[in-house]
Amino acid sequence: MAAQFVLSYPFRIDPNNHRFATVNSSTDTYKAEQVKSFLRTEKGERVMFPTFGISDPVFHKFNAGEFLETFGEYYSDIPIEEVEIVETSGRLTDIMVKFK
Repeated sequence: MAAQFVLSYPFRIDPNNHRFATVNSSTDTYKAEQVKSFLRTEKGERVMFPTFGISDPVFHKFNAGEFLETFGEYYSDIPIEEVEIVETSGRLTDIMVKFK
């Protein structure tokens, strides 16, 4: 896939040129934005893509296996190396996603 500039996530205006912010699709920034978008979307939220996202975007019961399987269906060009679930005092506090 040839690199191209796509709208940044989250959507925002670039303060330097007052245009829509974009990111190069071949960069790690793009990959991180796609992971973030996927993790913040609840399945069924996007009518045209009902399986996009995860079942629990507030992470009460995060399922790393579900994330890896579904994310790969949409982003086969972003290979995930590791998903680390960080808990503090028995509560999920962070999810670290490492990609290649």
